[in-house]
Amino acid sequence: MSLFRYSGLSTKVRAMSGKLLTQEDYQQLGSLSSVPEVIAFLKKKPSYAQLLEKEDERSLHRGRAEGLIMQSLFMDFSRLYRFSSLDQRRFLDGFFMRYEISCLNMIIRSIMTQGERLVDTEEYREVFERHSQIPLAQASSADTMESLIAALSGTPYKKVISDVYGSNSRELFDYELALDVFFFDRFWKLIKKDLKEEDQEVIARSVGTYIDALNLTWVYRAKKYYRMSAAEVYALIVPIHYRLTREQVRQMAEAADENELLAVVKNTKYGKYLDGEEQLNLERCMEKMQEAVHSVLLRRKPYSAACLDVYLYRKEREARKIITAMECVRYGLPSDKIREYLA
Repeated sequence: MSLFRYSGLSTKVRAMSGKLLTQEDYQQLGSLSSVPEVIAFLKKKPSYAQLLEKEDERSLHRGRAEGLIMQSLFMDFSRLYRFSSLDQRRFLDGFFMRYEISCLNMIIRSIMTQGERLVDTEEYREVFERHSQIPLAQASSADTMESLIAALSGTPYKKVISDVYGSNSRELFDYELALDVFFFDRFWKLIKKDLKEEDQEVIARSVGTYIDALNLTWVYRAKKYYRMSAAEVYALIVPIHYRLTREQVRQMAEAADENELLAVVKNTKYGKYLDGEEQLNLERCMEKMQEAVHSVLLRRKPYSAACLDVYLYRKEREARKIITAMECVRYGLPSDKIREYLA
């Protein structure tokens, strides 16, 4: 049954995957010395040629450049959506919440720092009109939290942001955490309620692993950089545990420092991803773990929702890496450091 439902879509995904950047491409990106060189390089790549062909790389504004890179992701999402059945579109509708929350985080960051809007959201307009309840033009023009909340009237995000705004703790991180918890709670329920059994299995593993990785990363940062207490750490954790037990989460929250935390992590199901690291970087290990999990899912269940999930994961990761490369060359980082970030 899965083979019949996903044969055409799986073929489509394989064709699109052939246009993703390769490790050799990332090595070349890491050797470039200016943003115009990065744009010129991307113009030669199938996924970005059409988007960038009319742009003058010498005068392309940073915000528009990053918006166009993200637009490539949204265009691929739309291609897959058009090719999908009604069942598959239910999954993609839930998945799109990731992009909504990413956009809201960017807007909130700009409001709270009173800084320049780093990405031109006009590039997102068409896909948001098709797939989102958020009135993007109104939300993007908000210059206060009050005006953003008003713009989100009629969407589920209004209550999420209003609750944080009316609380005693309303730093940027509080908004980001509340939106993440909201997404995972909604998406987890969608997985259990709306997906067919064979799709439930693969998406639960993908999302569950992502939640565990996010919790591990947040607890690590809390211990290493902020020396937070156990009570403060508990407030950061997404209350969904996939392969981390409650006891392991308790031990991590109550760890005295990052070294004690890492000792706990090594005894979890994710400990193997920390092996063989000369200079341990937990965040890099979590990225490696997620790529490994997605590769296994696609290999074992190619005719399932894994083909959609894995492709969109890899495409978003590619877009983020390109934006990272542009940031690195803007600040004049050496090539070996840029390549390290893109590895």
